Amino acid sequence: MAHLCEMQAKVAVKADASKKHLPDKQDHKVSLDSMLGGLEQELQDLGIATVPKGHCASCRKPIAGKVIHALGQAWHPEHFICSHCKEEIGSSAFFERSGLAYCSKDYHHLFSPRCAYCAAPILDKVLTAMNQTWHPEHFFCSHCGEVFGAEGLLQQFLYWLLLRTGWTSVL
Repeated sequence: MAHLCEMQAKVAVKADASKKHLPDKQDHKVSLDSMLGGLEQELQDLGIATVPKGHCASCRKPIAGKVIHALGQAWHPEHFICSHCKEEIGSSAFFERSGLAYCSKDYHHLFSPRCAYCAAPILDKVLTAMNQTWHPEHFFCSHCGEVFGAEGLLQQFLYWLLLRTGWTSVL
């Protein structure tokens, strides 16, 4: 029984010794800041002047490398993020609303008009009729199912009305 206790103690000691310190985000941030500060100092010691390209609108620290100018401010590329999903926008296309940046997917999901037929965001052409918005391909005759074409709703309605009332001699 004593031998079993000794074995358990040895196993516990080995398990504790094998655990490595995993850095958390705060450790990573501190080490990155110290590395950048050290790099800046080494460059200055070599006589190379490092001139910041501005201060990041997110972290307020000087920008020495790549810089993104957007929304009237300067950003580290990794700090220019979508206001909704928090994913890095970097140099990708983005949309602005009320001074905030949004990736394309989130902007359309949150702010684009919705089709009255399928409820999906309308990304391109919007057809407005009957106090609602529609994808053009989803605005069709409820009687025959034909999509109203480029010639317009009024023209097709008049054509339908003339056919229905028998005024074919006008056509």
